[in-house]
Amino acid sequence: MNPTLRLVLLNEIPEDATLRLRWDALASSVPRPQVFYTYEWALAVQRAYGAVLHPLIFLAYDESESLCGVAALARNEEGKASFLCATTGDYCDFLSLPEHRGAVVSAVLSELRKQGIDDVVLTNLPGDSETVAALRQASPQNGYRYFARTAYVCAQVVLAKLPRKPGQSKPQLPRRKMVRHSMNAMSRGGEIRIDHATSWDEVQPILAQFAETHVGRFLHTGRISNLARSERRLFLQELARLLSESGWLVLSRMMSGSHACAWHYGFRFQDTWFWYQPTFDSDLEKYSPGFCLLTKLIEEAAGDSGLKIVDLGLGAEEYKDRFVNETRETVYVTLCSSAVRHYREIVRYRASTLVKMNPNTEAAARWLVKSFSRVRAHASAGAIGWGIGKLREAIWLKTGVFFYEFTGTPIGNSSASQLRPLDLKALADATSQYVDDQPTLDYLLRAAARLRNGTSGGFALTDSEGRFLHFVWATAFDGFYLSELNAKVDAPSPECVMLFDCWTPARQRGHGYYGRAISMMAEVIRDKGKRPWIFSARTNIASVRGIEKAGFEKRYLLTRQRLLGLQRIKGKTPVTEVTSVEEVSARA
Repeated sequence: MNPTLRLVLLNEIPEDATLRLRWDALASSVPRPQVFYTYEWALAVQRAYGAVLHPLIFLAYDESESLCGVAALARNEEGKASFLCATTGDYCDFLSLPEHRGAVVSAVLSELRKQGIDDVVLTNLPGDSETVAALRQASPQNGYRYFARTAYVCAQVVLAKLPRKPGQSKPQLPRRKMVRHSMNAMSRGGEIRIDHATSWDEVQPILAQFAETHVGRFLHTGRISNLARSERRLFLQELARLLSESGWLVLSRMMSGSHACAWHYGFRFQDTWFWYQPTFDSDLEKYSPGFCLLTKLIEEAAGDSGLKIVDLGLGAEEYKDRFVNETRETVYVTLCSSAVRHYREIVRYRASTLVKMNPNTEAAARWLVKSFSRVRAHASAGAIGWGIGKLREAIWLKTGVFFYEFTGTPIGNSSASQLRPLDLKALADATSQYVDDQPTLDYLLRAAARLRNGTSGGFALTDSEGRFLHFVWATAFDGFYLSELNAKVDAPSPECVMLFDCWTPARQRGHGYYGRAISMMAEVIRDKGKRPWIFSARTNIASVRGIEKAGFEKRYLLTRQRLLGLQRIKGKTPVTEVTSVEEVSARA
């Protein structure tokens, strides 16, 4: 350790205006400064993730007691140290002027060893940072084994390198004709304009809508957005509150009249406009609104003499490739005190690199991992019994399915509950409520895919506070594919509607929401002159009881029999006349 360097370790970031000024001054003076290095960013992370991350803030002071170094790290529940901002910042680094970097890094590693921390993981560290060489040199001196690999290649747009026609300042960006046509198409709701919210008073009223749109957009593409988690939403809220004080936040919207077609939560810091978290209205996907917004932001940045770079950040999305004219690599560094863990990390990385070189090999590896996970999950519930059951089903299988028609009076419905049609907004709300319930998330992803197909309609039973209690879908009965029978089924008459894919989240079970939802849904269908039906496996006693209590009457049974792969369906769908709709209504 440099004898003239004094290191102070803090276990939380104090709300200190002086420290804020000194920290940010240092963040602005390092080579290639980033908004991710600021006091505000670290404080926002602490406020949002303090329950799971335990800050280790190292402040280094020189002989004149000036702040000459900052390392914002954290200890996780496993005792490993990492950058405090590793899961939120696209770039993370030790802060100091180049002449102090080696001393700061060495002092921090020495203190980490004194704290009993055996493993350090530093991700998103810029590959061109002086910290990389400093870590390599200081690690063995402090009992760590160093290993680094490429983490990401970040796409950047250097504005001075953009092509321009002679005598014109406006850059020639890709797909200009497509962008023009798309913006014309989206302008039917009103003239297209780009709005930038930079103050907290401007950002606060629209932040929730941005998060909701982001969650819905991810569902539309078969993924779960990180904004489904309350901690991430709190982080963006606190970050916006703090960064807006310095004018570094820019929440941009591409508007058509009063409708937001596309959004971007980003930053303008020093000479860089950072593309951080975009989203757009999935209903406008065919017009590429996100691409159009990025095009307009680059055009705007190119006309600002104070900006030199538009950094597109982490992620290898295809649309970025159309603009990129420079890249910046980040590295993933592990420091292990154990030789076994060190070499295991190297072997794991080399093996995964070899596997990814061949798409077929990678697909096979993914299949093996998924299969092993399934077997391990079943093993916990009794592997032998599960295996015997699967073997028996492969030889002989008999499945019976009851079909019910709604004929009775619906269950007495609470005025506090109602049916809400399912759209991306509703699914986004439900995702945020059940983000820690993996089976329900899987259901919601399936529901989002079904919305894209548009062949059926979904509804949710909600309470007065907007909590989702149960989900149910309806579609045409005739030709409905029933997985229990591995076959499509015929309807008794053309106006029959089938209720299917009902789901109650685990923490809402045991309150009768299933019966209430299908009963209310049946009433809606019957009011439209249709005949509501539902089915259940005959062995699912709980489902059968719920259906019968909800006012449905058993009509017939179909049975699937399979022997050594040969299948047949026993039973027949009764055919009824169309006039029976009125008769059913009259009996209710």
